[in-house]
Amino acid sequence: MKNLRGWRGVWRLFDPTAFENMKVVLEGAVYDRDFIGDILVITRDDIVNLSTMSRTYKIEMELKEPFAPISVVGGIELHASLENLSSELLEFNSNETYAGCTVDIFISFQEKLGAGEVEDIFIELEKIWGKQRIITVTTSETISKIDRPVNSSTFKVSFDRLVKEEQMEDLEDMVEYLIQSLKVAKGIEKN
Repeated sequence: MKNLRGWRGVWRLFDPTAFENMKVVLEGAVYDRDFIGDILVITRDDIVNLSTMSRTYKIEMELKEPFAPISVVGGIELHASLENLSSELLEFNSNETYAGCTVDIFISFQEKLGAGEVEDIFIELEKIWGKQRIITVTTSETISKIDRPVNSSTFKVSFDRLVKEEQMEDLEDMVEYLIQSLKVAKGIEKN
């Protein structure tokens, strides 16, 4: 925290948290790829959850391919809990072990994939992200009397650790790996 003196008194400036700094780097990396035409950003959410006093930032994209047979959406989500934020913001808390945030990667299909497709995508995601990552898939079917059933399959890549500010440059690599994952997923889904 820094103090600045102005004509009306002293202003207190707060340094941004690791979450804020990482969010800016991630957003810049994603929008750079959108600008050069590799992807199209389709949504982003910046959420402050007042009941848990946590922050979540999620940005979603898809490959910029005309006439794609089905949409495959990728996303990166940063999450900082109260514990993560307070380890930086509170002066009496000198434990910076929790300063940082969790990062999760999502690849979503608007259809229920078959067992063979799921297995193929798992294998390819392990090649891209590494075997030490936790990769899960969730499939769902929503049934309504009014509309036809809606199916989806979502892969999630988790790192099972806190990503710290010193590892911020890894976020740019994660954007590249996500784009590779979307290309592979789209290729497998086409077959």
